[in-house]
Amino acid sequence: MSSNAMKQEFFHIDESTRKKVVRQDRTPLEPGMCYLDFHGRQFEVLNISHFGCAVLVSATDFPNMQDHFAKNPNMEADVLFKNILTQNLSLRWARAEKHSKSVTGEMIVGFEVIGEPFKMDRIKALEVSAEVIKEQTLYAQNLAQLPAEFKTFVYEMKDWLEKLKGHIDKLEADAPVDNWKEAQDYKLTIAETVSEYLGHVIPATYAKVPVFIANFTPEQMKWATEFARNQIGHLVYGAPFANRAYFKPRGYAGDYEMMNHLYRDELVGKTLFDQCMHKYFIDEPAGAAVKNRGQYLFEKITQLFTATPPSTPLKVMSVASGPAMEQQLFLQNSSQFYGRPAEFTCLDQDEESLKHAQRQLQSVDRFVKSGFNFKFNNMAIRNVIAAGLPEQNYDLIYSAGLFDYFTEPVAQMAAQKMLAAVKPGGRVIIGNFSKNNPCVPFMELILDWHLIYRSEEDLLRIFKGMGSKIWVEKEPLGVNLFVVIEK
Repeated sequence: MSSNAMKQEFFHIDESTRKKVVRQDRTPLEPGMCYLDFHGRQFEVLNISHFGCAVLVSATDFPNMQDHFAKNPNMEADVLFKNILTQNLSLRWARAEKHSKSVTGEMIVGFEVIGEPFKMDRIKALEVSAEVIKEQTLYAQNLAQLPAEFKTFVYEMKDWLEKLKGHIDKLEADAPVDNWKEAQDYKLTIAETVSEYLGHVIPATYAKVPVFIANFTPEQMKWATEFARNQIGHLVYGAPFANRAYFKPRGYAGDYEMMNHLYRDELVGKTLFDQCMHKYFIDEPAGAAVKNRGQYLFEKITQLFTATPPSTPLKVMSVASGPAMEQQLFLQNSSQFYGRPAEFTCLDQDEESLKHAQRQLQSVDRFVKSGFNFKFNNMAIRNVIAAGLPEQNYDLIYSAGLFDYFTEPVAQMAAQKMLAAVKPGGRVIIGNFSKNNPCVPFMELILDWHLIYRSEEDLLRIFKGMGSKIWVEKEPLGVNLFVVIEK
């Protein structure tokens, strides 16, 4: 034998650098699903890998099992998953330990698989199939709770929307391809025509919803909502406005970008059908009322400036300002007031919303050079309610869409803090959606957009006794109300 061969035979291993064998990861199983059957005696399987498993053994069974394996190193067992025989395995005792959470002395016994490994894919397939069956059974049970007329209504609405989508998809396929402007005009014309049609059909159709759900239990209402959204949502959420309302990327519906969708009035959406739906949402009464709201507040600011001597300083604040569209409108359309000593403050707890308003206002003011002072305050609304506004002596404080989410006690406290921050003779204007909003059923059932709707009488009652005068105004559609409180 050569010396080189001798060197190879007596090689040395450095244990400090030797890699340890990685133990195969075990897959935990849902309790009560999988068992090993040793000749009619079943033991629950806790987890498995291709080459091993762990089972739960009672304190009384453990000695017998241990004794049996001492006499028979290898034993066969059937694997049962939900009482379905999956395979037969040859097993060898590996180790045992006490179950750390057991109060009755149960043991965990680990087995090594000899020969054919565990059929992990089959176990997984059975496991996921069992879950599907469980969910489907629950779905059927919950669906059975809903009245047939409600389910028929939802199915018919789905069928109607799908039929409409098919027609619009065909129209989109026929759009001009050689001229971008012609294609846009073609799509815009269709979107405007179809959205107007939707405006006649959808509110009238969904007016039936309150009748259907009037006597629903909370559990029925839960499943009715889920059912309606599962059936119809995919036909609606492609519209950017509806998508943002339902999925709430800022954590709430009605964020600044949704307001921008309303004011921009653009043709947006991946498909022509989505664009038609989007156009409907921004033109429906609730959407139109929000656009009217911006115009209403713009006019109120204009009236304030007109009624105030040019040399008198003015302070205006918007609480929960969003995109501050009314201030943008004032800045763009009120050159006769440029150079006046005026301060505009936007307060919002959504920092991104506040930054957006700042960018928009400063962008406009860069060109018009109004001379107005713009301030931006990132402050939580709960802090306003608790401690009041950080400054006083405002001529006008308004909140367009915040009080739609406030209960009466909270609305009263917030209004009192706002009123405390205006000077004598100053005004607080609070917007609130009216109970006459025809879009409520669709907004709540499909878009998950819930507001607190109030009548003129409600607003006068809630804010009774505040200020020296109080009255209610409305935008042209009567969907958005405004309570005006004069200090």
